[in-house]
Amino acid sequence: MTSWAIAVKDDELKEGKMKPVSIGERQILLIRKEGKVFALDNRCPHMKCPLQAGILQDYYLKCPCHSWTFDIRTGAYIASDKIRINIYETQVKDGIISVLT
Repeated sequence: MTSWAIAVKDDELKEGKMKPVSIGERQILLIRKEGKVFALDNRCPHMKCPLQAGILQDYYLKCPCHSWTFDIRTGAYIASDKIRINIYETQVKDGIISVLT
């Protein structure tokens, strides 16, 4: 069963920035890009490196360990659409960012 989980206050996530959060046992990375909030697993599927230390360019996040690059909109690895990281739906309501988990 899925439910909305409070992640952070809206003003804690600035435009073009990333913020790691823990929701239950999940480690999720929030990213604000062009006013929209994206949420994805904070671990690269290759060797579990934390993506929060990666480089964000446009809508692409490059893993800091081995340069695997993911589309933050879909979770797809750009070299193979068969490899993905989990993405989560987000909402901003009453100054709070929530994630559907």
